[in-house]
Amino acid sequence: MRPAKFPLPPLLRATTFRMALSYLGIFTVSAMALLALVSWTTSVFIEWQIQETVEAEATGLSEQYRERGIAGLAEVIGGRASQDLERRAVYLLAAPEGARIAGNLFGWPAEVANEGGWMRFPIERFGEDRFGTEIMARLYVLPDGHRLLVGRSLHEAKRVKSAINRALGWGLAMTILLGIVGGYLTSRHMLQRVDSMSRTARRIVDGDMASRMKLSGTRDEFDQLAASFNDMMDEIERLVDSLRTVTDNIAHDLRTPLNRLRSRIDVALLSEPDAASLRRTLEETLAEADNLLATFNALLAISNAESGQRLHSFESLDPARLAEDVVELYAPLAEDKGIAVTCHADPGQIVAGDRHLLFQALANLVDNAVKYTPAGGQVAVTVAPVDGRTEVMVADSGPGIPAASYERVLDRFVRLDQTRSTPGNGLGLSLVRAVARLHGASLVLDDNAPGLKVRMTFPPAPSAPVSG
Repeated sequence: MRPAKFPLPPLLRATTFRMALSYLGIFTVSAMALLALVSWTTSVFIEWQIQETVEAEATGLSEQYRERGIAGLAEVIGGRASQDLERRAVYLLAAPEGARIAGNLFGWPAEVANEGGWMRFPIERFGEDRFGTEIMARLYVLPDGHRLLVGRSLHEAKRVKSAINRALGWGLAMTILLGIVGGYLTSRHMLQRVDSMSRTARRIVDGDMASRMKLSGTRDEFDQLAASFNDMMDEIERLVDSLRTVTDNIAHDLRTPLNRLRSRIDVALLSEPDAASLRRTLEETLAEADNLLATFNALLAISNAESGQRLHSFESLDPARLAEDVVELYAPLAEDKGIAVTCHADPGQIVAGDRHLLFQALANLVDNAVKYTPAGGQVAVTVAPVDGRTEVMVADSGPGIPAASYERVLDRFVRLDQTRSTPGNGLGLSLVRAVARLHGASLVLDDNAPGLKVRMTFPPAPSAPVSG
């Protein structure tokens, strides 16, 4: 049988906790290396101080030897040895054959060689506390052959080093402990925020589209993520509501023409066969079918623009040429209605976009302007640079739109009461808004006093060959 596997608690599985432990491991290794360097440096510094002290004492004893000879040197060594009650210093003056003359060592250490130099050797001390210690000493050979051994005990130095090492060790232990506790608390805090986001996302998946992620107010990465997520959900909710509205509007707006089609066909079938009436019925039916196809084509164009599928067909365009082509297309219709259509387009402006969609959007704006402007009115199409961007504006002198309805008329199938009697499906401005969003352009409706002004402002495009 396989041994039972016990899953780790969520906190220990958290990425933040594992990252905290990883950084703690790296920091611990770095701290240990630093502490080892500090310990070694301290040891070297203490030994250097001892050597300096020994050499200073040896220099003083050498002066005594030159002034007072061996007898005077022995007297000075005896005095220093008697004054050093704790026996931190070690002195030994010996004859050339090795006999002890003076000092606080009663035997020549076996580790001491005959030639001069630094050395270490242990000694055992007696007193209230019997203990062994290590001596760092240096041997000096005097000119007459006598030998002088001067040293210092390493006992205090080792105690200081041990105290420093203990302090460093406790500091390292506290650092590791605080690192673990800090990693635990940090991971717990972050895990709580992630769990809160996960619960919110789960509620949304379960159908609660109104749920939003909470912001802590710290403006950290989690707040930025939560804000972006909330913005995304607002857009999704808007699109879902828009889809629901579109579906309802399609069902409502297409039911009437379909009922008219059925009624005409029923009347034609029930009436006496008459070629003229049948032809009239077929013509009306064909016109109604064309209107239905136009509606579906407009819906497909809007969907195509909103999906972003036409981004690959973007090219550098001169909107002035597009404006001139649209005005040329609608000039005969405007002339028949007694409307003056003008075009003021500065050439050389460059925008990146889809030629077909931009032409269709501009044509919709001009078509609406011509449609709702009374005889004797004016429609002006302008293309000009504005603050480094390119603005395309269509202005008319018609009845205009109430300011409160500017946003609403951009939705699908929305037709104001004063326009119900005119032909149309309420999709023209929706297509213009979809095309503007696809091209990163701003769309603004404004009062022309009288009439309506619609401005599309495009961002600058990179320099590239411009197509007409």
